Amino acid sequence: MYLARTGRPVSVVVEALADRAVFDWFIGFRRSLGMEVIEVGPGAALASSRALAAGRILCLLADRIVGDIPGVEVEFFGETTRLPAGPVTLALRTSAPLLPAAVYFESGNNQHLAVVRPPIKLERQGRLRDDVTAGTQTLAREFEALIRRAPTQWHLMQPNWPSDLK
Repeated sequence: MYLARTGRPVSVVVEALADRAVFDWFIGFRRSLGMEVIEVGPGAALASSRALAAGRILCLLADRIVGDIPGVEVEFFGETTRLPAGPVTLALRTSAPLLPAAVYFESGNNQHLAVVRPPIKLERQGRLRDDVTAGTQTLAREFEALIRRAPTQWHLMQPNWPSDLK
């Protein structure tokens, strides 16, 4: 919201909600804040690439799998799980910088703090799949550091690791 309110063009990729009326309200709210909304689905990758080509800041939720995408296997907090391949794939294909980020609520001053880490160094080394896996593992390590800063503020409302299902 801060980026959009300060005149920076922002696109956000969002997961559809089961209740379409609530989802439509959510989309309308984000648009009223000045954000372009891209719904997860078949056209999301193309729309995301176009947003980057237009110089927009693209915000992607990347700390969990959204929808039916297979994802990339990584080690995350000491256990194997899957994270989305999209952020690293887009960065490799478009040369856009990939910046891990988190927003924290600071109750002492009733404000939010955004932390943006340096861009992840991504280079094509061989097969795209191998490069995406390596980059996504690096992204997972960055998320671990961001989550450790305030673990109670990480909102994960679904199973994330295979052991969660046992």
